[in-house]
Amino acid sequence: MKLQHFLSVCFLGTFIIMLLIPGPCTATFTPTNNLIVENGGMTWEYDEYISGLDAVFFRDVVDRQTGNNDSFVNAWELLNMELKLREQMNESIEKKPDVKFNESSEAVKVLDIEFWLSDESLGRVRKSSPIENKASVTYSFEKEIGDNTSLWFLGTPDSEVTITLPEGLDSNRTEGLQNKTTIQKGKQMVLKGNFDSEGEITIWLSENQDFKATCSIYAGNDSKFLENKTIENKTVENKTIENGTLQAETGKEVKLPDITGIYSINSA
Repeated sequence: MKLQHFLSVCFLGTFIIMLLIPGPCTATFTPTNNLIVENGGMTWEYDEYISGLDAVFFRDVVDRQTGNNDSFVNAWELLNMELKLREQMNESIEKKPDVKFNESSEAVKVLDIEFWLSDESLGRVRKSSPIENKASVTYSFEKEIGDNTSLWFLGTPDSEVTITLPEGLDSNRTEGLQNKTTIQKGKQMVLKGNFDSEGEITIWLSENQDFKATCSIYAGNDSKFLENKTIENKTVENKTIENGTLQAETGKEVKLPDITGIYSINSA
């Protein structure tokens, strides 16, 4: 998701530059990206932290674009901005996809887009207190990822990124992931680093052989368990009661009580 700060040239991705900022400007901000990859899709979570004059400018943008320009941001104006950003984000991704599956953007569909603008934005426009905004985009893949799958991401140049892979898959080859570090989080591989100066990252996935071997062992044990249960069930089904005697699993005979005369009627 090519999300950038509200004050940047691309203003939360390229989709609001024409809407809010007619020309380039500079700003300091701290954007982070959290990509959670699953077998059939992924979620791209985005956080940006702004403060000082940047925060003042952001409040002013909300007040002018979705409010009454009275130098005060209320909850209704903030909600309208969230809805506006959601719509603009969807249009932006349609025009310029930010995720590709095996080099194809057609194999990726957007399922949901959410924005959460901080309540710290409320109040006087001239406030310089920090603001932390969040966004999330959920995608689906046309088929499940697996060995030799490639994923391409378009993000904010030089911004921090964390990519969490599903269990059973690793990524030993990447392009565009600067300052790369790899950690193991339980059974999942996590890649950390920064987008390159072009804002592009490509990762190639491979099966984790240890995980695959473990799954094979469990599958074999499950098969033996089911086979044994089938044999046990057949053994129980074949047991019969003959002459009031039940052959128990222990090999001992259990004599059943004689109940013949319990319900007899005395006619005398």
